[in-house]
Amino acid sequence: MFQREWRRSALALPFVALGLVVSLAAQQAPRVIEVKARKYDFDPATIEVQQGERVVLRVTSTDRLHGIGIRKFGVNTEVPKGATVDVEFVASTAGTFKVICTEECGKGHDDMVGTLIVKAVAP
Repeated sequence: MFQREWRRSALALPFVALGLVVSLAAQQAPRVIEVKARKYDFDPATIEVQQGERVVLRVTSTDRLHGIGIRKFGVNTEVPKGATVDVEFVASTAGTFKVICTEECGKGHDDMVGTLIVKAVAP
């Protein structure tokens, strides 16, 4: 009987360890990426992150009201003139996604587009 109980415990250990790894990954501090929004671009224009990574975009508007939107990750945040706003999300899906200005900011508003590249994690 003792041997059977020991086997059950030994089989459960990898699953418990896996749970701890997943739990620890969820508790890791997010990666902070500084982004400037200004007529009519984002700097940097392209942002690269890893799939599953927690990300904070620290967005500063240097000249007027702007916004930042990434539809796939539910990002849609206003950034007032001169303000800095943190936008946090998990890059859960690999791919290339548009980053857009969500506030009408002038004649070049429609051209104010950036790119978020989420690199797939190898299994």
